[in-house]
Amino acid sequence: MTIVPHDRQTIIGRVGLLGASAGIVLGLIEARCLRLTDLPLPLSIWFLAPLLASAAFGLLGLLAGFLASLPRSRMLGMGIIAGLAGLTGEYLAFVLRFSRSILAFHHILTPTILFAGFSAWTLAALWATRKPGSPLGFLADAPQRVWSGVVFASIAMLAATLGISRLPDHLVESTTRAASKTQSPNIVLIVLDTARADHFSSYGYFRNTTPNVDQFAERGVLFENAISASSWTLPSMFSVFTSLLPHQHGAGTYRSIEPRTLAEVLRSDGYETAGFNANPYYGIVSRGLGRGFETYTDSTRTLGFSLDLTRMGRDFIEPYSEEWFHRSRFNQFTAHQLNGEVYRWFDHRSDRPFFLFLNYNDAHEPYEVPAPYSHRYGTISENAKRMLFTSETCRFYLSPGERESVIAAYDNSLSYIDSQIGELLAFLKRSPEWSNTYVIITADHGEGFGEHDDTYSHGLNLYREVLHVPLIMAGPGIPARVRVADIAKTQRIFGTVLGWAGMRGEVLRRASLARLWSPGYVPKMPEEPTLSEVLENPALPDHRGVISITTREWQLICRPGFRSNRLYHWPTDPSEQQNVAELPENQAVVDHLKTTLLSIVERSLRPWRDPGYLVALSGPSFSPALEARKSIPSLPVGPLLPHGAGAAQILFPPNPETPDSSSNPDEELLKSIPYAGGH
Repeated sequence: MTIVPHDRQTIIGRVGLLGASAGIVLGLIEARCLRLTDLPLPLSIWFLAPLLASAAFGLLGLLAGFLASLPRSRMLGMGIIAGLAGLTGEYLAFVLRFSRSILAFHHILTPTILFAGFSAWTLAALWATRKPGSPLGFLADAPQRVWSGVVFASIAMLAATLGISRLPDHLVESTTRAASKTQSPNIVLIVLDTARADHFSSYGYFRNTTPNVDQFAERGVLFENAISASSWTLPSMFSVFTSLLPHQHGAGTYRSIEPRTLAEVLRSDGYETAGFNANPYYGIVSRGLGRGFETYTDSTRTLGFSLDLTRMGRDFIEPYSEEWFHRSRFNQFTAHQLNGEVYRWFDHRSDRPFFLFLNYNDAHEPYEVPAPYSHRYGTISENAKRMLFTSETCRFYLSPGERESVIAAYDNSLSYIDSQIGELLAFLKRSPEWSNTYVIITADHGEGFGEHDDTYSHGLNLYREVLHVPLIMAGPGIPARVRVADIAKTQRIFGTVLGWAGMRGEVLRRASLARLWSPGYVPKMPEEPTLSEVLENPALPDHRGVISITTREWQLICRPGFRSNRLYHWPTDPSEQQNVAELPENQAVVDHLKTTLLSIVERSLRPWRDPGYLVALSGPSFSPALEARKSIPSLPVGPLLPHGAGAAQILFPPNPETPDSSSNPDEELLKSIPYAGGH
């Protein structure tokens, strides 16, 4: 059959319109399916998803129409058009499966089945058409002018609406607002996501990675041995915001988080609270870190975040974003952009004292930052970058040269963030309120570079490289050029900040880090160790809880599956390469630390929300699941206030919680969200 040019243009145009129309419908279905998940849904997704799908399938339709219009057999043209229909079915299958919107078909609904079904249906429809001589089949009678007008008008409307839409600031639930105290100080909490202390030049690193932080440390107190409560973002940051350990607050699990957060307490005391979080995974408001903030800006405001929600953006745009945008993480604010958001808020804030929280995410893998910092110490190798992106467990071998390239890229990131911290501090110094402002610089957790079991990233273990974080404080009354060698718990930031805000009481004084820099401070004997907890890679079937205890001399790590406990004398072995748990002379140390660890856990404030963190302590005399089912009928008051972990929270009690009464308490209590790569 010979097709004249006019007919060829008609074929190409109509098949292109078919593809674009299918794309609009698929995009709207995808946006609707996303509404059925627990993901945050920016307004722009309703415009972006159909716009991307219509553009992609419209182009595929033009290509299919061109191939179908070539002087070939009628069956070839029908097959090409059926292939386009099959691709729409395949895309729909991905959308439905990964959005969990059709759970009943989760195990049988596959891209292959829908591709075959859509293709077969289209071939049958084309074969049965009234015009068997045309590969367009049933499309031949469609009014092309009206059809094209509707499609192009829809695309134009989607593009225009997307262009003018602006994602609003997240306003979280309101809390009781009290009149602010006169002269209450401002408080700024700066968190560097994924920043290990031993890569800061102020902590002795051989590279001058953090000159601005170093200069800031000269104004105040630097804690040489600050230890995080966990090795990934959600549990560690909720420990900072609540003073509780992960097994108490349960962050990172399906259980609700009831304790009052630092922002909620300060807001109820009259503070204006504002948070700016660049972490696109666990910093978004739906993860809970935005609780108590009147203004909370996160990565959902970026166009890249909306792109990353769609299959088209995640599978076809993001993999090439490094080449196009010079950054693989296009779904987050850079440190410079996050500062800009802070400046805009600062210009329109109220005259109340403020609590300002920032979380920079640029030190997170793949460690890509803007020039000129992107090449300051070197660049990451392509193989190392690929392994970081594709490995679910982040356990892989890199050659010494590739490992050094990862470290160089990480140091580039720290140097870039440091420059932006310098700009932020300079901005704050120009405020007349600077003399009445406290500033804290810290991190949620550190980062591994293959020191143990060829493990990179974080969230997979509790070695020192992922727990030892920077912690520096400066402000009114804080002495300058002081370095504290004692162990400092990052969850003590909670009590320290509330003490600065004017809240008093024995519990808060005991839970504050301020006593560590007091002129007459004498370390307690016996000392007060710190606990850290993590669910070791819950993405794997055999995930297990890991728990550790750190003192001035030792770190003991307990984990089911270890042939023995891991004991490290970190002052002489800071990289923790020599496990000395089995040495006869250290058996008394191991026994003492295990007894101390269990004692702290047993008296920790209840209710516990995730005993999965405590699985490593399971034994004949202790069951985390059974202990978690116990409840305290009434909270002690006055001089009976507890001294255990999380004592400060007793001043801000959570909502009552009924003990778990499910038929399978162990299985229910140990559930955890899927987690890979330690974001």
